[in-house]
Amino acid sequence: MSYAGRTKYDEPGRAERYRERSQRRNREEWALVQSLLEGLREAGTPPPATAIDVPCGTGRIAELLLGRGLAVTCADLSPAMLGEAEGRLQGKRGYRGARALDLEAPGEGAPETADLVVCLRFLHHLPDAATRAKVWATLRDLTAGHLIVSFHHPVSLHNLTRGLRRVFTRKRGDRHTLRPAILEAEARAAGLRVLRFAPLARWRREFWLALLAPYDA
Repeated sequence: MSYAGRTKYDEPGRAERYRERSQRRNREEWALVQSLLEGLREAGTPPPATAIDVPCGTGRIAELLLGRGLAVTCADLSPAMLGEAEGRLQGKRGYRGARALDLEAPGEGAPETADLVVCLRFLHHLPDAATRAKVWATLRDLTAGHLIVSFHHPVSLHNLTRGLRRVFTRKRGDRHTLRPAILEAEARAAGLRVLRFAPLARWRREFWLALLAPYDA
């Protein structure tokens, strides 16, 4: 199935604009990722040594993971995004390169498993449960330890504002929300259990994280 998230980042100038996205938003989202990682540390879980950032986009999260001392592999479907990530991260200590990866059909080019897999700002692009099931299966196969995914919660002021804008402009959006209970059921079907949900700003913002682990890990 074709949808905007599969193609729009290769439109002229799109990857460059994404590289310049709000640094404040980047800091907020990274702080939330760190809170989950710190929670694992406080629970006595050994810190991850390896990570996969997928889709890696321009490498903003991968760069921060490298800063924590992890060995990081980047993966993305978009050639433009891979180019941005490579330019940003090449030569940095722990960087294991960037490779093309379609999360719906990974094929033989998928990277080896990692202690930590981070999948941010992607699930909300997926249009239906069947598409998400393919992605969940791939994420499960990549995850040796823990998985962090972001999703858009339907109950938030931000999401309400976006919905009203669509009504008045009569433009369809390309972002899809997901209730935590549905995410948990879909992840369970793929062999993943949810350990914790973490909202960026409950009721105000739609951005949430979920921390998961394989049932057999």
